[in-house]
Amino acid sequence: MQEDRPRKGLRYAVHSVRFTVWIYFAIFIIAILVLMWITFIMTLETNYKNRRRADINTAAAYITEHIESGSLTSRKLYDLAYSYDMCIVIQDKFGITLYSYDVSPGRCLIHGSAESELSEYRRKAEEKGSFYTQIRSLDTGTENMLYVSTLGAEETLGYLMINTSTEPIQSTVNVIRAQMIQISLAMLILGFGISIFLSRLISTPITRITRSAEKLGQGDHNVQFNGKGYNETEQLARTLNFASEEITKVDTMRRDLMANISHDLRTPLTMVKAYAEMIRDLSGDDPVKRDEHLGIIIEESDRLAALVNDILDLTKLENGGSELDLQEFDLGSRISSIMTRYTILSERDGYSFYVSVPDGITVKADPIKFDQVIYNLVNNAVNYSGDGKEIYVTAVRMENGTEISVTDTGEGISKELLPLIFDRYYRAEKSKREVIGTGLGLSIVKQILIMHGFEFGVRSEEGVGSTFWFRTK
Repeated sequence: MQEDRPRKGLRYAVHSVRFTVWIYFAIFIIAILVLMWITFIMTLETNYKNRRRADINTAAAYITEHIESGSLTSRKLYDLAYSYDMCIVIQDKFGITLYSYDVSPGRCLIHGSAESELSEYRRKAEEKGSFYTQIRSLDTGTENMLYVSTLGAEETLGYLMINTSTEPIQSTVNVIRAQMIQISLAMLILGFGISIFLSRLISTPITRITRSAEKLGQGDHNVQFNGKGYNETEQLARTLNFASEEITKVDTMRRDLMANISHDLRTPLTMVKAYAEMIRDLSGDDPVKRDEHLGIIIEESDRLAALVNDILDLTKLENGGSELDLQEFDLGSRISSIMTRYTILSERDGYSFYVSVPDGITVKADPIKFDQVIYNLVNNAVNYSGDGKEIYVTAVRMENGTEISVTDTGEGISKELLPLIFDRYYRAEKSKREVIGTGLGLSIVKQILIMHGFEFGVRSEEGVGSTFWFRTK
């Protein structure tokens, strides 16, 4: 294991954002330098020679035009040769030199050639009209470009010979190469420095968020995510901060739920055990007391079974394990059937139930889950109706559906607690033992209504009571 740690650390460094960004920048800089050098090596000399050939063409056209017009002077010819750094010779049709300007003594192919060579140049010009050739001087080792053409449109009146050296390209190449080396080194140093700076700048917010996420994973729910630097990392930090807050709430409410469920499970189990022991030790031979104790055991067992069933129902609803069986049914008769279950509470405990549902209203929903919603809302109203013990079940037609509400006359709910009332872990008045139900009813109601796509909510005023409502489509 100890040998693997350095490898894992190296693997992490190689695949880190900072290292990846740095590598990409480095590759980009090197690619630019390679492209510059390839362009320099492959095209500079060719471009230079093409430029010199274009200069020769320009000079030849200028001389031809001015010879034909009779405006060519020695001064113009000298300026032309000097400007383009070339040797110019003009001969008549017999090979006698009329104009000669040598700007590179000792290196010119024309002035340094024998008459036999010049005759060969004139012969080729006669055959082709004009021609180019590149010749390296044996004496000086320099490379020259030679242009020879005939003068005269219909018959040869003379010859134009232009020579220029392409050798200056070497000195130019040497100067540029030295500058390129200096520029390349400067670009490498500057580029790598900038790439390191940018990679650190880009990766810093991500690194901060990662470290905070590690703390959150270790159980520190108070950690704050800081994504300052970029819109994306700031948005990610806000999302993670929200997730951290929700995890903190869920963790707190999970502990509360476990405590509440443990309390609710412990109480019936304790009573079942206690009354079972009483039957065994005291009332086993007394039919009256035995039946009374057995009745309590049955009630507590039913309560225990109801709690377990509610937990299973809520788990199925939240995990999508429960499907809807949508049917149309009469709302009034359905609610009336549900409310008959509470007759015993009216007769025994003095609760008053008021039902107001207009005739002729039909609802499309899952009948069994609809019954769960009404049953749990009424149970909740019974548990928190206070001393008034009045519960109102009403239905009102609206443009976009039917609003069904259950109202109690209890103490109401504070504004701070209203957003939490439907939470699956929340329980108001935690010390209170419910008259009916398991304490998970509102969570089940929420999940069922979400499955149906019904709007729902709660209106409450402290000291007056609460109204839980939902609106069918």
